[in-house]
Amino acid sequence: MLVLKRSEKKLPKYTYLGCVITRHRAASCRRICVPIDGIGACGRLAPHAMVSRIQAAIAVQQAESD
Repeated sequence: MLVLKRSEKKLPKYTYLGCVITRHRAASCRRICVPIDGIGACGRLAPHAMVSRIQAAIAVQQAESD
């Protein structure tokens, strides 16, 4: 008896699945979700949660002045 094993079909790394909130209709992040610890609803890094070093320095300066 010949038994064939099914191979798992994995998505290529370059495949973009889209936004969960827009039901994968958006080709890029629309910044709709509220990221938790920098991770969006799709499970990827949320670009709208990232803070540059200049933004971080401004926040520190404002916190010190208050």
